[in-house]
Order: sequence, then structure tokens, then C-alpha cells
Amino acid sequence: MAKIGVVVKSPSLYYYVFKPFKGVELDVGAFVATEIDGVRVISRVVAIRHRNAVADPRLIAHFDDESTVKEIKETLGIEEALYYTEAKAVVLGARSGRKILKPQKPVKPLSYVFSTTPEELEQFFAPGEEGTYISIGKIKGTSLPAYIDAERLVTHHCAILASTGAGKSYLAGVIVERLSTLDIPIVVIDPHGEYSSMAVPATEEGKHVSEKVRIFVVGKTDVTPLDQAFKKRYGIPRTYTRIGLNPRSIPLRTLEKILELLYGLTDAQRRILEEGWQSATSYGERQPLTSVEELIKEVLEGGKHAAPPGYAGEMSLRGLEGRLKALFYTSPVFITRYGETYQGEPIKLIDPETYLTTPSIHIFDISGLDLLDQQLFLAVLLDQLYRVSTRRKNLTTLIIIEEAHNYAPAAGTSVAKSYIAKIAREGRKFGLGLCLITQRPTKLDPDVVSQAMTQIFKRMINPHDLRYVATVAEHLDDPRPLRTLDETEAVVTGISVPAPLMIVVDQRWTQHGGTTPSIRRQLERN
Repeated sequence: MAKIGVVVKSPSLYYYVFKPFKGVELDVGAFVATEIDGVRVISRVVAIRHRNAVADPRLIAHFDDESTVKEIKETLGIEEALYYTEAKAVVLGARSGRKILKPQKPVKPLSYVFSTTPEELEQFFAPGEEGTYISIGKIKGTSLPAYIDAERLVTHHCAILASTGAGKSYLAGVIVERLSTLDIPIVVIDPHGEYSSMAVPATEEGKHVSEKVRIFVVGKTDVTPLDQAFKKRYGIPRTYTRIGLNPRSIPLRTLEKILELLYGLTDAQRRILEEGWQSATSYGERQPLTSVEELIKEVLEGGKHAAPPGYAGEMSLRGLEGRLKALFYTSPVFITRYGETYQGEPIKLIDPETYLTTPSIHIFDISGLDLLDQQLFLAVLLDQLYRVSTRRKNLTTLIIIEEAHNYAPAAGTSVAKSYIAKIAREGRKFGLGLCLITQRPTKLDPDVVSQAMTQIFKRMINPHDLRYVATVAEHLDDPRPLRTLDETEAVVTGISVPAPLMIVVDQRWTQHGGTTPSIRRQLERN
């Protein structure tokens, strides 16, 4: 391999600065190699700077006009003799059997820097013999597939963090498509109704993916505009199943939080609710579906002994009754009888065991709900998925949550947050994995995102988000290059890749529903 430069500075174990030899052309993202104690170590160029030894402030002060600049350049020979290039290279490691090992000492200054060959890089980035791998793109600057350990990606959780419009949902769709070939259940929480497009193939491979898509519209909400837009765009109707929740399926603590948030609860009402709810939901795994009146009657009967005596107790009972009726009658996520319909469409109860045992792409369109109802539905769904998984009745499953900062916020309240946190902490043991997607990284709960052992970054511009990334991404040495990524590029770090990868994302196999509307296309249609 050719010698292409020499190390001039080695401030740490993780990177070094080298001077390319004259005539050597380098691009950011190029792979180079050096040696540490005789071991060949692969590095990636992350920055290139052009310098001139004479161009200091004292000289630049005389750059008043073009003729002065020309005279100085010709007299001193600045461009030829004193011009040089510096490149910063981040150390990726050395291949040792199935592993990539990080060196434990820095590169020595004056060490040679070598070019790499396609064969060397192919061997370096080759997937291990054990494990299950998917490819979601190409390693930037090469034709090599970007392999990701699917087992670790799913069970050890992942996060996709980026600014708005950077291609998060497009990338998530690519990941879903590739994982679907492994025949695992995938649950997608879709607050914008954009993942329904995965039911429409865009390539031959997409036909097999689209057959696995199951769309669920949550609650009694009018999705006619979304259905019309879908048919206009893809030429076929959107098919889905409308689903709802049994009120008895709400966990007690979640119910308390919602009632407190919406209406307030007195201490007496809380005591009655705690006693009565346990009595009303003591049927085991399958709670009966009854009318709201019958459910509330059971709650009040079971909890009335906890009410204060006399008039105060009666007022507490009536107050709790009114709050429960207001919630169960006004929230569109609940159904209270079998065969209930909305706009002529039958509404079915959620079936968490089916979602966890059927290797399909289960897309839950919650776009018609307000934020609190979205959080409520997600809390109940995650609680029931977790309960099924603890009984070991599930296949390994990935749960994708779009706009995750709305459901697990760093500040503020969300009734779904504790359930997301529980799966983030404990889901791996039961085969449940999370993929958190957000355009507001600083708004996402840091304890939750810290459990994501694979982190995928797309373009970020906000300085606050970049500082946040620097604190949560232990494998990303410098987040500033994220500013310059385009929509097709991403940086993958964490335990599912052998080393941090800058990749060019593959094409989707199914249609992408999150395309930004185009003014030009609108004008052309008009």
C-alpha cells in the first residue's frame, strides 16, 4: 500500500493529524491506515484544512488590493513553497478475528499514513460469522454494504436523531423493510399517517414487504382526508382495521394521572378509585367489555368503603363518577360494546398477543387523535405488549415510536413515558426492542435515549441539539460534521456496527409517505 502522508500531531488515542504528500488527493470520509506497534490500524478522514505558513494576520493586513496580493504572492512564492494541507483522521481500529479492537496508545508522530485497498476495507467491515445482519446502505466513499447487526439493533434498542426534513422517516422505512425480511413482528407508532404508504410497493422487493403491512386506525376519528390523499397519490384505496381500547385495560396509575390532569382528583376520590378499580379489573388477562355505566358501577361499589362517611363521601363518589364518565365518553380511543362501529366501520379491540406473534408490519395510525389521547393509547398498548412478553408469548419484536419526544419528554408530563422507560430498561430480556425517532433530541428524555445502544444521526443544525449529541453519543467524537450531511446520508454508531459508519442510505422498496410537498409540483398540476 502506498505511503500518502505523515503524522504531524497525535493529541489522543482517538484521532491524529497528518500531512498528505504533494499530489495526494483526499476527500472527507476517505479511509486511510497507519501502524501502531506493527499493527495496521484503519482510520477515517473527518476534516481537511488548507494552510499557508506565511498567511498570518500581520501579512494579511497588507492585502489592500489585488496588485498588492499579486506582488506578495510572486515575491514570496506563497502558493508553491508555503502552501500545505492537514487532514484529521479518526481511529476506527484494527481487525482481530471477528472483532475490531481500538488501540490503547496513540499513533506516533512522523508515522507514515498509507492508502487502503477495497479488499482491506471489505475485510475490515465484513459482518461477523455469528449474528444476523441487514444492510441499509453503502459505506460512504465505497461500494461496500453498510452491515448492521439486526439482533443488537433490535433488542438493545436504537434511536434515530435528526433535524426536521433530514430524512428520518425515510431511513426508518428502509430499516423496517430490511428487518421485515427476517420475519419478525414490527410495531410502528405513526402520529402523522405517513407509514401507510409502505403498503404500496416501489420495487420488486417491495411487493413482499407490502404484503406484510397491516394498518390500524386508532379510535373514532375521521380519516377521510388522509384516505382521499392516499388514493389520489397511489391510485388505490387505503385498507385498514379500526381499533379501540377496552376502558378496563387502562393501568390504574395511568388512569389516575389522566383524571388528575384533566379534572383533578381529591384524596378521597383517589382512594375510592384505587380500591374500586382493582375490584372492577379483577378478571385476569381477558377483561370483559361492558357499558361505561356497568364499569363505573363496579368501580363505585368496589371502592365505596374507602369513601369518607356521610355527605362528603357521597360527594366524592358522585365526583369520581362524573370524571370517569367524562373520560370514557369523550375520548375517541374507547369502545364499550362488541360490534361497535364508526362511520359504518366496525371497531375491534387491540390484540397485543397477535401483534407480537405475527411477523408483520403493524402500523398504528394515531394521526386523528389529540396528543393526550395518543399518549393514552400508547400507554395502554405498551403496557399490554410488555405484559404479553413477560409471559414469553412473543417473537423478538421492534417497536418504532415516531416523534418520541412527545411521549417520553425530557420535561413535562406524559402518561406513556413510564411505559417507554420500562421497555427501554427491561424489554431486552423479553425480546422487546425500541426504536425512538425524533427531530427534537434535546426534548427527549435522556434516561430513555441512553438505553439506545445504537444511535443513527442524520443532518443536525441546531447548536443545542449538537451539544446534546456530544453528551449522549459515546462513539461519536465530533458531532459538527452532522451539519453537512444531506438527506441520503447518515452516521451509525453503537454496538450494532463494528465502528462508526458514515453511510449513504439505500433506496426504499416501498413508497415513502413523508415526502415534503413541492411548490413546483403544485404549480405543474395547476
